[in-house]
Amino acid sequence: MIVALPATTSGIDAAARPPDRAFRPLSLRFRDPALERRYHADRLPFRRTATAISSLAGALTWLVFLLLDAATLSDPSPGLFATRLAGIAMTAILFAVVALRRPGRWIEAAGAATVAANTGLLVLCVALMSPDTLTYCPPSAIFTMAAVTSFALCAVTFVEGAVLSLLALAAFLVATLVLRPEPPLLVLFQGAWLASVIGFSGVGSYFLDRTQRIAWLREAELARAEDRARALLHNVLPPSIALRKLSGEHPIADDFPSATLLFADIVNFTGLSARLEPTAVVGLLGDLFRRFDGIVARHGLEKIKTIGDCYMVAGGIPHPDAGHLDGVMRAACEMMEAAAGTRDPDGTPLRLRIGIHSGPVTAGVIGEARFIFDVWGDTVNLASRMESHGVAGRIQVTEAVAAALEGRYRFEGPHLVEVKGRGPMPVWRLTA
Repeated sequence: MIVALPATTSGIDAAARPPDRAFRPLSLRFRDPALERRYHADRLPFRRTATAISSLAGALTWLVFLLLDAATLSDPSPGLFATRLAGIAMTAILFAVVALRRPGRWIEAAGAATVAANTGLLVLCVALMSPDTLTYCPPSAIFTMAAVTSFALCAVTFVEGAVLSLLALAAFLVATLVLRPEPPLLVLFQGAWLASVIGFSGVGSYFLDRTQRIAWLREAELARAEDRARALLHNVLPPSIALRKLSGEHPIADDFPSATLLFADIVNFTGLSARLEPTAVVGLLGDLFRRFDGIVARHGLEKIKTIGDCYMVAGGIPHPDAGHLDGVMRAACEMMEAAAGTRDPDGTPLRLRIGIHSGPVTAGVIGEARFIFDVWGDTVNLASRMESHGVAGRIQVTEAVAAALEGRYRFEGPHLVEVKGRGPMPVWRLTA
């Protein structure tokens, strides 16, 4: 089973950098724009939830102060009631949009804009309040709350929160110096306190945003490692077996009442490898086995393993398949053609001996540190004997295989072959 490893992207490559080099130190934006887009896309569900909660909390806060004023102060100032209703409506609409539409990334700008608009409504409230109400709702308290929540509402980033908090500071100055003038010294001290609160809140927001980005990078690295591990596992095990292995199943072993085993061996490979450099031998085998891999995959078979120059294939496992014998025979013929089209450095075409047998087998995963998917049983041994006692350039099969394929393939035989552990056995060789 051959599975390509996932290709890396520019975003993933950037994620592999040390965290303090992956993003800009002040804005915290990733240096790679693609990585920044991926970060925002992955964070979007969290931002939707945070925006929904923030807008609902905002609507309730406006409502609480509206009711509190009505029950106590009953500020007669015209427009104050309407302004508070506007705040309730604005935040309630944002909540409904998020809850009902599951918006895309535009909700980031919408959330930040709502926070900014909320600050504008607070300025309007200060301008409309009566002097008695201002005693209980001083601008310093109102805009300190606005500045602090600017870093938290709608899950804004550090930069967005910093801009919104500075907007709250500017709103405070407009309210206390222009709309409802207060003594300059009082404004100075209250402004200093507000700026200090913004500074401390900003430091916390900065490190929170930074930590979230580093954590996301680590998750991306972990996901990449998991993908590579899964791809490597699929190179070793069939997909269905790999899933069972990943789920923790142990041991993994199954009986298959009917399967077909094929062994293919390069004729005179020992002599060939003695004449060639090791790199040439590996290159030759790699080229041939890559062709075999494609043939096996095309016919829905399972590559079990290679041992030196021997290539082992199974049909009918790990999923039973009534047509496994036909698939193995077609693959065997194509493997013969692939070998004939592969030449050694001397220009001589390669030749194979192929042996095939069908019958019951047991298949499973062996080992822990270096596990493999393997098959065993008398069927495996007999298929191996068909190859080792075969003839160069021919496909040799047992009586069971020849009988099962009668009428679809032509065989010559029987030929009596002395098989180790069995004595003389009738075998057949494919002719067409």
